[in-house]
Amino acid sequence: MKFSEFLTLKRKEKRIPIRKFAEQINISPSFLCDLERGTRNFPLNSKKNPNLFNDMVKALSLNEKDKLEMSNLIEESQISNQTLSQELSAYLLSTPSAQQALRKAKDKNTSNETWKKIISVIDNDKK
Repeated sequence: MKFSEFLTLKRKEKRIPIRKFAEQINISPSFLCDLERGTRNFPLNSKKNPNLFNDMVKALSLNEKDKLEMSNLIEESQISNQTLSQELSAYLLSTPSAQQALRKAKDKNTSNETWKKIISVIDNDKK
């Protein structure tokens, strides 16, 4: 499932009209339509609404599982929309554990020295 599909599904499950939902999360209805059609990426640094993700979670009353899924789908959409090289995008999309490892490394602000150790482990990996 794509982020655009997830967003549309959850909004429709809650029976929230597009205009009302857009108002609740402080974005324009046309921008919301673009998000739901998949023609715009989720804005990671929205100037109009810096709390857009949390506002969506709240307006849709998402549980923790759905919140995590939405977050993962947003990240996947960023990857698949060529913010990384095509080969890295393909690898990350096909390897959920790599996505999880990178998220954890980012959250823990993993040092370059630790990354060197990880690379060494990968270099010595016998398939």
